[in-house]
Amino acid sequence: MGAFGALAVPTVTVLFTSTPPGKGLLVTMATGLLVIAIIASLTGSIGLAAIGAERDETANLPPAVMCIAVAVVVSIVSVLAAFEVLAAIYLPTARTLFSIITGVGGLAGAYFTSFTVGDCYRTGPRDPSVRPAWLAKQWIQDQESAYKQAQRLAVFGAIPILLAMAARTFLGHFAPTSTSVNALVGSGLLLAMGGIFVGVQRTAHALRNEDQKGVRMYEAYTATLSVALYSAALIVFLP
Repeated sequence: MGAFGALAVPTVTVLFTSTPPGKGLLVTMATGLLVIAIIASLTGSIGLAAIGAERDETANLPPAVMCIAVAVVVSIVSVLAAFEVLAAIYLPTARTLFSIITGVGGLAGAYFTSFTVGDCYRTGPRDPSVRPAWLAKQWIQDQESAYKQAQRLAVFGAIPILLAMAARTFLGHFAPTSTSVNALVGSGLLLAMGGIFVGVQRTAHALRNEDQKGVRMYEAYTATLSVALYSAALIVFLP
């Protein structure tokens, strides 16, 4: 993930040194999206590395992965959206195609985020004298429920993106303004950094005499919906 974000640096350099006449706003938009990708990828790679260093499959790890995945998905979708902006500058006839590609990346990201729920049942206390009572308090209480909830989350996240793709294809899009560009870039940064912060906080282990904190319903749906709405907003507000 860190290398993926670093690859955006040369593109940013080129954009700063070669701005086509009358395309300053679009160059700003593309640069902002690529900067989001750089920050989200680098910080996301550190967060995922911290999770990879864990030795015990405690219940706090799946929600931590889910939250950090938000930043990773924001990075991927932002790069795809930046390519669409570049297409609007240099290949105007390919704008719709690249906006649909951005949507496909958002669909993959929503699925990636929801996939974390599928195996969260396997984590948690291993002591057979403690686990049944702990499971009774959790949102996910068996493997079958975990798979069903993961599928529901994937569908839930796909709906806004599919609607945005259909609207873009058949109804058109909003012309970018300085306000919309600032809002998209700012919301992307907030979403990425918020996901990283919450994810890193969720890596904390339960203290003595505390129950392990597994995936909560509101966390799963908030993470998936955040990725979906960001992707949908990009689709309809890209040039």
